[in-house]
Amino acid sequence: MNTVLKKALTIATASAAVLAMGACGSSGSSSSKGGDKQKTIGFVAVGPEGGFRTANENDLKKAFKNAGFNMIYSPTQNNDQQKQIQAFNKFVNDEVDAIVLSSTEDSGWDESLKKAKEAEIPVFLVDRNVQTKDESLVASHIGPSNEWAGQQAAEFVNKNFPDGANGLILEGPAGLSVVKDRQKGWDSKIGGNIKVLESQSANWSTDEAKTVTAGLLDKYKSQNVQFIFSQNDEMGLGAAQAVDAAGLKGKVKIITIDGTKPALKALIDGDLSLVIEYNPLFGETTAKTVKDYLDGKKVKKNIVIDSKVFTADEAKKVIDSRAY
Repeated sequence: MNTVLKKALTIATASAAVLAMGACGSSGSSSSKGGDKQKTIGFVAVGPEGGFRTANENDLKKAFKNAGFNMIYSPTQNNDQQKQIQAFNKFVNDEVDAIVLSSTEDSGWDESLKKAKEAEIPVFLVDRNVQTKDESLVASHIGPSNEWAGQQAAEFVNKNFPDGANGLILEGPAGLSVVKDRQKGWDSKIGGNIKVLESQSANWSTDEAKTVTAGLLDKYKSQNVQFIFSQNDEMGLGAAQAVDAAGLKGKVKIITIDGTKPALKALIDGDLSLVIEYNPLFGETTAKTVKDYLDGKKVKKNIVIDSKVFTADEAKKVIDSRAY
């Protein structure tokens, strides 16, 4: 009888040990699926486009990595919106924790945004905004103000040409929200005695801007072109080359937007007249906004990143430490 009892006790003890081990294993498994699991962020990006874009996307990727996220980078090419939409929809299907979208165009996103909302995946817009009638489809927009940048360009021209002037505008690719917003800012502030002889796209390209500007300077050589407003630095640098080749350096004021190091150097050298920064370094702010939202905290719908306006004197103070 004692022998039977000993065997029963031995079996019961062993069973309890197995159950305890199972319970420990179960506890560990539940923990790995809890709040401590690394969250995945899908980044629908523009890709190679110039100095601003490179600095901006690198800063975003670095900030999200430092914040402990797994960011999947998906750039498009040549501002192809369809490739961006495909990447966005794949992130929704893959059930990422959030999507960061830097759109090539400001329209055509409603269907994809609705899919993300239905899947309970928050979307954060960076740099360029998008048009949507339903504000609930977007958690937050983070970026500098393109309208503000356009306004600074207009105010510079107004101040330097109080009696009026003729000039040119070099635009980015048609249809982009950044192009429309920078133009909107310009239009809201430019004086009635300032005449834009012609606006043309040079597609953010230095080489294309050089060719376009040379043609426009020749076309309007009898109308005394006094300023060129370039919607980005690269085009402004191309315009400066054309102005120099035409023997007009110092006679035509060139204003650009972005604030890259090559533009600031050209400003110091007298090739450009004003450089308006469009600050690309807001990765840390974006990562914190996403983290706060995922942690259940309330975030602002629109976060405007501060930027600066550089004269040659201001550029000299920062040129050596400029990171982009």
